[in-house]
Amino acid sequence: MKQLILTTLLSTTLLSSSLTFSVVASEHGSHKAIGETSALIPEAGLATQPLKDGESANTNFPFANFKAIATVGEIDAVSGLALTGYPDGQAAMLADHDTVRVVYQSESYATMGRAPQPETYPWQMKNGVSFTGSHIHTIDYDRAKFADFMNTKNSAKDMVKGSGKLFDTVYNGFGEIVSAPSFDPAYLSGKWGNQTRPDGTLVQFKPDFQLSEADYFFQSFCGAWYEQANKYGNGIGFSDDVWLTAEEWEIGSMFPAGKSDSSATLGLASVVVDIANRTAYTVPALGQTGYEKLMPINSGHKDYVVIVAAGYNHGQEPAPNRIYVGMKDRHADGSKINYATANERDAFLARNGLLHGKIYGLALAPEVFADLGIEVKLDAKMVDDYMKDAAAPNDFDGRFYPTSYQWSGFDKPLAVQDTEMMLWENEDEQPEGYVFFNGDTKTEHPAADPSGAARYFQNMTDEGGLLAFDLGNLAKALNAANGELPAFLDVSVKRSVAAVDGALTLKLGGEGKTKDGDASIHMDKGVAKMVAPDGLYWAKTSDGDYLIVDEDSGNNFGERKYVLTIDNDMNVTDAHLLAISGGKHSSRYEAGVSALGGAFTKPGTTEFSGSWPVTALIEKKADGSFYSMEELKGTARQDIRSKISTADQTYIGVVQARPESSGSVEAHGGDAGGQIFMFTMNPKN
Repeated sequence: MKQLILTTLLSTTLLSSSLTFSVVASEHGSHKAIGETSALIPEAGLATQPLKDGESANTNFPFANFKAIATVGEIDAVSGLALTGYPDGQAAMLADHDTVRVVYQSESYATMGRAPQPETYPWQMKNGVSFTGSHIHTIDYDRAKFADFMNTKNSAKDMVKGSGKLFDTVYNGFGEIVSAPSFDPAYLSGKWGNQTRPDGTLVQFKPDFQLSEADYFFQSFCGAWYEQANKYGNGIGFSDDVWLTAEEWEIGSMFPAGKSDSSATLGLASVVVDIANRTAYTVPALGQTGYEKLMPINSGHKDYVVIVAAGYNHGQEPAPNRIYVGMKDRHADGSKINYATANERDAFLARNGLLHGKIYGLALAPEVFADLGIEVKLDAKMVDDYMKDAAAPNDFDGRFYPTSYQWSGFDKPLAVQDTEMMLWENEDEQPEGYVFFNGDTKTEHPAADPSGAARYFQNMTDEGGLLAFDLGNLAKALNAANGELPAFLDVSVKRSVAAVDGALTLKLGGEGKTKDGDASIHMDKGVAKMVAPDGLYWAKTSDGDYLIVDEDSGNNFGERKYVLTIDNDMNVTDAHLLAISGGKHSSRYEAGVSALGGAFTKPGTTEFSGSWPVTALIEKKADGSFYSMEELKGTARQDIRSKISTADQTYIGVVQARPESSGSVEAHGGDAGGQIFMFTMNPKN
């Protein structure tokens, strides 16, 4: 195929300097269209034959099947714009009855990241302002072909209808639509929060970190979550279809005064996208400290939303596990909103419980600390000590309590250093009779119970383990708050997998071979345990419950994607390897080849990063027709999935592959390589 790529010229004024951007101005030549690559980055284990560039390695997956649906570096056949990487949070929805829309975001760092770390091509908003760094891509697929894809040998190219971006308008931490940058502190729309102080002062980056491709950058969008309106029943949960994401990593290295500069800014944006209106809002009520993932759980109450806030706390440690509790239909000060007079911004945020709320941290009573064998030290990583103590009890009770901090509104912005970030280890902030259970803040993905019970798992990434949280009858507890934010919420906690050697060994089914061993254990660390678990998804099928886990550990023998079988009490009962990927000892990188073809850079590690169910979107009714968009609202998707066996469920996932970042990835401003794939799984004893 040879087709002229459209040249996109984006012009803007950046701090009084005029910049003109040229994204792509060439012909397709050997470059591939979205879906054209059929070679897989995931592998079943060491290859048994020589590898060629642009081909798969070992694909004899005993407990799964994988097919590529898009690869970073591929380009839209109409617009010429490339998919950027590396891919992270992903989901799927219906764009219309005949179209499945896959959404994924790229985790990109612009000028801050590791070399080679080019800026992605600029993402231009409707008003002309542009962002480099992370993009949120949409790829539309023909629904009938998408449903049959795993049963064919075809590449995904012929089922691709087109691609785009999830939003074209973005609001900042001042509640203003972002426009071209300005040094004028009073011009609040001309600002993005990660380089702006509460008084409107824009903090310029050091010369080596100044952007050359766009006005601003979205810093490292990582784990995302798509939440349907009324997901748990009429009026329960969010009122709109939303996409939740957040800038993840602290960017102090980019500023002249380092972390003191970054801590004095508005911090990192927590973002909610109004999908229907293609508008992204910064949500300071959710926090400004940077998160790996924001994931709702079922509050069971029409007036409240509850969100697990997992992540990094802007470089400040320690901190407890956290949740956000918000009230719907309220202004930031808690007063009832008048929708007849409210602006569009406040109306959307209020009806979804994102103006009036607090961040709550896990706290324990002194006797519980004693039972766990933990000495109370507020500035210590007490959770980590507990996770590593094989002799400690696996079950304990606690409470989620807030600090004294609460966001007060867009007209009263605070620097990130003045939010709850610094309060968890403050003696004066400890709840009466309780102490915050502080630990390392590198907690990556949570996973909510798909049935709607107020339960979730949390990957404890730094030490490598898994905690389970059960808030019991959450609706009753919220009802007892009498129309206010609750003083606290009770929770039962289970250590489902301890951070100790011997805690987890994977079944391999005859594959999973690595150099000098196999992936039943973590070869690089030489331990039988979870190591840096990142991606996490809870699947509930007619056969039972499963957790799909992705590690992000720098494993030179291949990063692992596996599935854990869990029982009704949130215990892990079995574990099976689904795939491995990357590492300097992998067959692919020892051979110096890439899946895309021509994209190999140098040997290194990769990372799977999340899974998402598409079963309900492609399941057919008894008459052979697909479920309509109306029929898939509310609880319907999980109702459908719960009646289908595990082997007949279908998912999408992503893998990040920096070793495959050359060729078309580099040429088209794609940053770092990776792939979006479809997969099925069938774990067996």
